[in-house]
Amino acid sequence: MGQTEQATAASKGEQVSTLLQAKEQLEQKNVELEEAINAAEKAKSARDIFLANMSHELRTPINTILGLNELIIRESQDEAIKEYALDIRQAGNILLTLVSDILDFTKLEAGQMNLMEGIYDISSLLNDLINGISMQLRKKKLELELDIAKDIPYKLSGDEIHIRQIISNLLSNAMKYTEKGKIRLHLGWKQISEDVIELDLSVKDTGIGIKESDIPKLFGVFQRMDTTVRSKKDRTGLGLAITNRLVEMMGGRLEVQSTYGKGSEFSFSIVQKVIDNTPLGDFEKQYNESLHSTENYKQKFIAPMGRILIVDDNAMNLAVAQGLLKQTRLQIDVAGSGEECLELIKRKTYHLICLDHMMPVMDGVETLHAIKALEGNPSADIPVIALTANAVAGAREFYLNEGFQDYLTKPIDADKFENMLIEYLPDNVVYLTQAQNMERDYAKEEAELALDIRESQLYVMGFNIRNGLKYMGGDKALYSKVLHDFHLILKEKEEALRDFLKKGDMPGYAIIVHSLKGNARNVGADGLADEAFELEKMSKAGRLEDVEVRSPILFNMMKNMRISLKVYLDNEAQAEADAEEAGGREKEKENLTITENDWKKALRELADRLDDFDGDSVNEKIEELKKYDRPESDKKMLRLCEKAVKDYAYDVALDVVNAVL
Repeated sequence: MGQTEQATAASKGEQVSTLLQAKEQLEQKNVELEEAINAAEKAKSARDIFLANMSHELRTPINTILGLNELIIRESQDEAIKEYALDIRQAGNILLTLVSDILDFTKLEAGQMNLMEGIYDISSLLNDLINGISMQLRKKKLELELDIAKDIPYKLSGDEIHIRQIISNLLSNAMKYTEKGKIRLHLGWKQISEDVIELDLSVKDTGIGIKESDIPKLFGVFQRMDTTVRSKKDRTGLGLAITNRLVEMMGGRLEVQSTYGKGSEFSFSIVQKVIDNTPLGDFEKQYNESLHSTENYKQKFIAPMGRILIVDDNAMNLAVAQGLLKQTRLQIDVAGSGEECLELIKRKTYHLICLDHMMPVMDGVETLHAIKALEGNPSADIPVIALTANAVAGAREFYLNEGFQDYLTKPIDADKFENMLIEYLPDNVVYLTQAQNMERDYAKEEAELALDIRESQLYVMGFNIRNGLKYMGGDKALYSKVLHDFHLILKEKEEALRDFLKKGDMPGYAIIVHSLKGNARNVGADGLADEAFELEKMSKAGRLEDVEVRSPILFNMMKNMRISLKVYLDNEAQAEADAEEAGGREKEKENLTITENDWKKALRELADRLDDFDGDSVNEKIEELKKYDRPESDKKMLRLCEKAVKDYAYDVALDVVNAVL
C-alpha cells in the first residue's frame, strides 16, 4: 500500500471515529433530553397533583370558617361584630372561588376534566343562575335584562354543570366591572337536525369595557389588565381562562366584543341534544312578575310556631326562599338533597315541606315517594309542595298525580308563595296580619305600650315583651295567642330534649334546642333563647358531658316560664271577663271625675295600704278608684292590681302602682 492509500485510510478512520463520537454524543444528548423531559413531566404532574390536593384540602377548612362565620352573622346582636363578619364572608368567598378555580384549572391542564352529559331543564338552569347574582344585582342597583327565546325546547341533554359554570363566570365577570346600567342575558337557538340544536348565548354589560390591546390577554392565567379602572382584587384570576377552555371542550369558541369605557359582550355557541321539544314559554315574563311581587312584598301572615322544611340542591335557591319568608317568623329548616331531607324528617315533625324537583341522585319525585314509604314517619301525610322551574303545560297534573299537594314555579312569586302557605299550613299556627300593623311607627306608640310592657313583665318574668310585640307587628291580641301556643309547646320540647339527652343523641338534641331557640326569640324570651343557643353549639359539637351539665339550667328556665305563663294567661283571661262585667256595671253608674293631682294622691294612698299588706283597706280603695272616669290604661292597671291582691301578691300589686307613679 502506497503512502497515499495509507493517508486515505487513516483519514477515513479518523472520520469514522469522529462520526462514532458524534453518534455517542448525540445518543447521550437524547438520553439527557429524555431524562429532562421525564423530569419536567414528573415535576408538572407533581405540581398538578399538589395543587389539586391542596385545593381540595383547603376548601374544607374554608367552608368550616364560612359556616361558623354565618352563625355569627345570624346570631350576633352587636352591629360592629356583624360588620366584621360580613367582611370575613366577602374575603372568604373570594378565597374559596380562587381555590376552586385552581382545582379546575389543574384538572384542565392535566386533561382530567371530563364532560358529563345528562338531562337538564332550561328554566331550572336560568332560575339558578339568576338567583346566583340576585343579591349582587340589588346591592349594585343594576338591571338584569333577559332575552330568552320563548320557543326554545325546554329539556335538553348536555353537561349542565359546566354550562352553568360557564354562564355563571360570564355573569359574575359582568357584575364585577359594571357599576351602573344593566346586564343583558341572551339565549337563542337554531335547529341543526331533528333532535339536535345549537344554543347561542351571550352576556352583555354596560361596564368599563376592555382596551383592544388587552383583549388577547383575557384568557391567560393571572393576566393583568388595565390597572387604571380595575380594582386590585378584580384584575387577576382564572375565571375567564377556565371558561374559555370549557367552551372549547364543548366544541364552541368564546368570542369577545368590547368598547373601552362603554361595555363588553361575551358570546358562544354549543351543540346540545333535544329531549323534549315542548317550548320553554315566556320565562322573561315569569321572572319580571316574580321580581315585581318581591319588590312590593308585605307579608300577609306570621306563623312563629309553624315548622316547614325547604329542600333544594342549590344553596342560593335556599337562601332566596328563606329570605322571602323571613318576616313570617316561620321556623325554617333547609336540606340540600333528598337524602338529607329524609334524615331530618326522621328526627323532627313539620307542618309542610317545599321540595325541589330537579335534584341529583334522588330527585324531588323520588324523595316524595321515599317520604311516604318511610316507616313511622310523623310527617308522612303533611302537604308537600313541588318547587320547579318547569312551567310548561300539564305540569300541575304531573305533580298532583305524583302525590304533591301543589306546585310552585321558579323564580318564586312571593305573593303566590304566601297564599299557598296560608292555604296548606294548619289554621292554628297561622295568624293573618294587616299591612298597616307591620308599618306602625313604634316611636309614636312607645308611651302607649310602655305601661302594658311594665305590667306584663311583672307576670311573665324573663320575657322582653317589647321585642315580642314588635315581632307581632305591635298586635297585642296576636301576641297573646302566640304566647298561649308557646306555653303549650314548652312541655313538649322539654320532654323531647330529656329523651335525646338520655339516649346521648346529640344531633337530635341540637335540632330540638335550635327550634326552641327560635320559638323563644319570637316571643321575646331572650334569656331562654340565649341559653338554648349555648346548648345548641355544644350539642352540634358533640360535647355530651357539657350538655348534661348545662341542660338542667335550661329545663329549670322552661319550667319556671311555663308556670309564669300559666299565671299570666289565666290572669289575662280573668281580667277580660272582669272588664266585661265591670263595663256593664259602669254603664249603670254615673261616672265621677277627678283631677290628675287628686288621682296621684289616691294612688299614693293605695300604695301605702299595699305596703302595709292591709287587704281589706286595699280592696276598699280599689273599689273607690274604679268609680272614676279614667283612661283605659288606668282601668287596666286597677284590674291587674286587684287580681294580684286576690293572689296575695301585694309586692306585685305595689310595683304596678309604682310604675304609674
